[in-house]
Amino acid sequence: MRNVYVSSIALAVGLFVAVAQQPATAADAVAEKTINPKNDYNITINYELGMHCTGFDFSACCVLPPYNSVQAQVVKNSTRATQTPRLLEADPKDPTVLQDKRNRFKLAYGHVGNNYSEGGKLKYWDVPYDVNGNGTYEPGESVANAYFTHLYIYKDLEGSNPEGTSADAKKLFIGKQIKVPRDSGPSGAPMFGGFLTYSGNKSGTVVYTKSPVLDNVPIVLTNPGIWDALGLPLTPFNDEAINKDPLTLVESDVQPFQEAWVKLLDAETGAPVIDSHTGQPVMFVGDNPIDIPNCANCHGTKTANGDKYKLYENELAFWKGLGASDWIASVKASAVSILQIHDDKNGTSFLKNYDMKSGSTSNRIGRDPVLCQKCHADNVIGVLNSRTVGDVLGDKAKPEDKGRPIVPLTEAMHSVHLLKQPMPDSEGRTASCQGCHPAHRQDGGMQGYPITADGKNAYATRDNRDAAGGCYVGRDVHANPGKDTDGAETPEHLNAIGKWLQANVSNIGNGKKGKGLWCTNCHSQLSRELYQRDNLQNAFMQTGETLRNKSLDEIAKAIGVSTKELETKYLDPKVVLDSKGQDTPGKSGILLTWAKKRLVPDIGVIALKGDGPMVSKDEDGDISVAILSANPAVDIKSLTLPEGATGATAVPYEAATHGRDYWLSPGAPHCADCHAAPYVEGQGGVAYPINQPGKYSVMRYSKGHQGLSCQACHESTHGLYPVTPSTDTTSYRQAAQYNPDGSHGPLKCAACHVSNENGVPFVANKEKHVWNGKPILNDFDAAVSWMHGSAADVGGKVPESE
Repeated sequence: MRNVYVSSIALAVGLFVAVAQQPATAADAVAEKTINPKNDYNITINYELGMHCTGFDFSACCVLPPYNSVQAQVVKNSTRATQTPRLLEADPKDPTVLQDKRNRFKLAYGHVGNNYSEGGKLKYWDVPYDVNGNGTYEPGESVANAYFTHLYIYKDLEGSNPEGTSADAKKLFIGKQIKVPRDSGPSGAPMFGGFLTYSGNKSGTVVYTKSPVLDNVPIVLTNPGIWDALGLPLTPFNDEAINKDPLTLVESDVQPFQEAWVKLLDAETGAPVIDSHTGQPVMFVGDNPIDIPNCANCHGTKTANGDKYKLYENELAFWKGLGASDWIASVKASAVSILQIHDDKNGTSFLKNYDMKSGSTSNRIGRDPVLCQKCHADNVIGVLNSRTVGDVLGDKAKPEDKGRPIVPLTEAMHSVHLLKQPMPDSEGRTASCQGCHPAHRQDGGMQGYPITADGKNAYATRDNRDAAGGCYVGRDVHANPGKDTDGAETPEHLNAIGKWLQANVSNIGNGKKGKGLWCTNCHSQLSRELYQRDNLQNAFMQTGETLRNKSLDEIAKAIGVSTKELETKYLDPKVVLDSKGQDTPGKSGILLTWAKKRLVPDIGVIALKGDGPMVSKDEDGDISVAILSANPAVDIKSLTLPEGATGATAVPYEAATHGRDYWLSPGAPHCADCHAAPYVEGQGGVAYPINQPGKYSVMRYSKGHQGLSCQACHESTHGLYPVTPSTDTTSYRQAAQYNPDGSHGPLKCAACHVSNENGVPFVANKEKHVWNGKPILNDFDAAVSWMHGSAADVGGKVPESE
């Protein structure tokens, strides 16, 4: 197995070997062959999450809102052997204007054949919701303006707070004071007809939220140095698909790998900029994946409802009576099923006003739609506070539960579904990942789909990885048997964990023509155990303290398990079925990943006063702890205590957010889990508390060579180059836009640099550019290693020019 991160970064070496612009010596100079960039400019395009899944009809309930982004970086490629490429920034006075010396451009964006959402494709703005809770629907009050009301700014999206306040009266809340325009993201970026905005060189794109113990928690949506259009309400339905009645949509109409485009225009005239190589406008396309989960396969059938829950049958009959397709009827019925089961299991009363005889097509549940994050904390959208059980159930709550915060949304959903419906394949790996998460293909084909129409594992007697492909399985480099023949063709550079997974699970990259990794090989408790023990000085070179460069025996000992348990419970966890056909808590490594009792990494060091944290209160009575260090592994004795403090201590993430560590850097997989330095992420910092200094950042916030995001060269997680051509056709075409040899990713040096026949930029110097004692000029793999290892480890900041 060659990790995507590894191969991609290898490519990136070509991106910018930022070094002194010295002419090559005679010995270095012109090799037999010169490889020139194929474009004047490269515009890299990615969506930071790599895949989003949500519904499109929010008239009953919503688990996740629509939120797809276009993120880009623009490189002016070299035209001479002695010239280095340049990463282009914005006019300091206008963040929508890109500057290339005296030339001024704008970056128009959109999606091929997908220019709008609300109406036929999406029910979001047209669904009323009482945002201010006064009992009436006022202009602009809708689900679209209800979903992000926990986020706010004071002045702009750069995090400015001119008065240095935390007063609620000074906050501008999204959806309240700042309405979300129709068919736009919460930042105001439209689906079509807008221009990318530069995130600045300091803070990035920033909004604020509130945690249980801290006001004004910054949420960095985009690192500095990146162009973005955030939170677009993209659906997987092209405009042509909606020419028919939306009720007649079928599952094969879903096209998950939507094609974003970015075009370079003259800032003054709006005319397209013409590439000197092709004579065509400078325009690039990139993958922006969006898919629909498989809730209907279980909740629109008897599989989830059994003989007890019957309301779904009423919904099926109602919608089919109006001419809906079987799929649309099931999707709508599943929403009511979920709410009925939730009421029964948890004591809520979501459906108390449901009228089985109602003929309404706009509101079937007799109340505002149920938005899960209004009760459950969910870090992924910045909701750090859960309501308590007593808040929701009132007198029906048990006395001991009244003050208990409701569990995080992702923990509630994963733990229940993985426990009750583990769906193991013949290897014992759970199929619930692809059973719930989407798995549609761009060609609309449903053959080989991983879950049956009635919610069963289609591969129960086979291997989950045999599925035909989708948004996760069989898609990216981790599951691409052809990665070494249509990619960067460089070594995997694995640590002990990666070597074990390659030999025992993946069998890709070692000549065995294997099937790649499964979801639970990456999303496991081991990521947290490794993260907690990091105290890095330079993340790329892995100096400082870490377990990642140790043997499996040493890692097992450090986290307190045997080597055998490390392998079976953490590296390749399997379902442990009980007599009821359910997974077994305490024995299953799969369930451990989402368990209440497990290690939660530390978020930082706070000041103490007496027996508790030292806190301050603002004029609203909101408390804030005193954070002394964002790196919890720092030597506490080296910290200066504020006046009145009696000590300091490191505290876990769950002390600061009811969302615990989910979807933040401590709770997510890292390249560095499996790959050896320097084929790893940089450390965090800018995006704290999403990531942290002294710890590996999640890939989507990591930057490498000369300020390029890792995703610029490798694409986004779950869709890392090179992808399998039969599954993700959009990403497959994307990489070939950049590489002069037409290979399908990651980006190679020659995408941006004038390079020699070995693929190494001519700007490489024998004396300066050396890896492991050898000049890199004639060794592509060494050049890629040098490029990764020499990157400025500045926590996501824009690096200073050399």
